[in-house]
Amino acid sequence: MEQGKSSTRVAGVDVGKRRLDAAVHGSEDRLEVANIEEGREALIGWLKARSVSRVGLEATGGYERAVRTDLEAAGFEVVVHQPLEVRLFARLKRLKAKSDRIDAALIAAATAQVDAVKAAQDPRLTRLAERLTAYEQVSDQLARLKAFMEHVTLKDVARDLTIQMRALARLKAKLARSVLEEIKAHADLAERLKLLMSLPGVGPIVAAGLVVRMPELGAMTRGQAASLLGVAPFDRDSGQFRGQRFITGGRNRPRRLIYIAALSAKRCDPGLKAFAERLPDKGKPPKLIVVAVMRKLIEAANLVLSRGQPWTPA
Repeated sequence: MEQGKSSTRVAGVDVGKRRLDAAVHGSEDRLEVANIEEGREALIGWLKARSVSRVGLEATGGYERAVRTDLEAAGFEVVVHQPLEVRLFARLKRLKAKSDRIDAALIAAATAQVDAVKAAQDPRLTRLAERLTAYEQVSDQLARLKAFMEHVTLKDVARDLTIQMRALARLKAKLARSVLEEIKAHADLAERLKLLMSLPGVGPIVAAGLVVRMPELGAMTRGQAASLLGVAPFDRDSGQFRGQRFITGGRNRPRRLIYIAALSAKRCDPGLKAFAERLPDKGKPPKLIVVAVMRKLIEAANLVLSRGQPWTPA
């Protein structure tokens, strides 16, 4: 074997609502099974027969969850790619043809390039993420109905919508309670929740969102948390050109929660308020100021979790 060449055998699985297409990297082996329990069992047996140890999947809006859970339970390393990653990899390789079989081989090739594999997902956080997603979906529906109600003039329509809004509000409160109760049922997660709630502007739902959506907090170095959230500034310089710094990527759902926390923190926390009030004098626009406060908050979240001590205002 060549020095430095990995002996890990890799496969890719293109996940569909009803079907799974699998391919082994560097081989013509292909498999097509139904995306049901029996099909996933057949997939696991097929992969083991070919000595595969690492499997790549593409995030498909939730259809990949059961596949990932079953594969990790069977002992496979699982890499979940974002769709953009796979598309950019295909562009890099100048691959234009597209089919489920080709996608499976492409995912396998992309997975073979991954240097490190994340730890297996915590099944507790998988359950909590589903509850939290339901809470977020109901919150969005309620917000849209409230906005729509401002333009409703018909009494019967307003009455029916009011009934629906009250039902959604009750469901929203129920989901919030269930998320917090489930977190508090586990000592380690409850401690993380408590530490995060010591931060300015961070309430129970924001803290719960960070516990569930950003389990890496507390184990990262300075700047990594902001980059993971998507609020770290990146250079845009080339040759003689010197451009503005910008943010990109990151995790959208926890970023929305930290945005809410930042709006509160820069008004109520003396330290962050003073920090935010200095930035307009440096020519910083309002949106950039909020992002700067978000960056401080997420770095503080990483700090309190790494130290295991609540935040102490300066």
